Amino acid sequence: MSILLRFILAMILAVIAIILAIMLGDYGPWYLAWVLGTGLMVLAAALGAVLFEQQEDAARQAERQPAGKKPPPPRELEY
Repeated sequence: MSILLRFILAMILAVIAIILAIMLGDYGPWYLAWVLGTGLMVLAAALGAVLFEQQEDAARQAERQPAGKKPPPPRELEY
C-alpha cells in the first residue's frame, strides 16, 4: 500500500475517533476502559489456554517415555 493511501486511512480513522469522542462526551473514558479491559481479558484467556495446552502436551510426552530414557528438549516457539 502506498504512503498516500496509508495517510488517508489514518486520517479517516482519526476523524471517526474524533466524531465518536464528541458523541460519547463524558462516557468516552468509560467505554475506552471497557474496550481495553475486555481485550486484555481475552488475551489473558488465550494465553492461559496456550500455557495449559503446552503443559498437557508435556505431561503426555512424559507418560509415554520409558523410565530410563531422557525426555526430548522442550519445543521452541516458531515465528
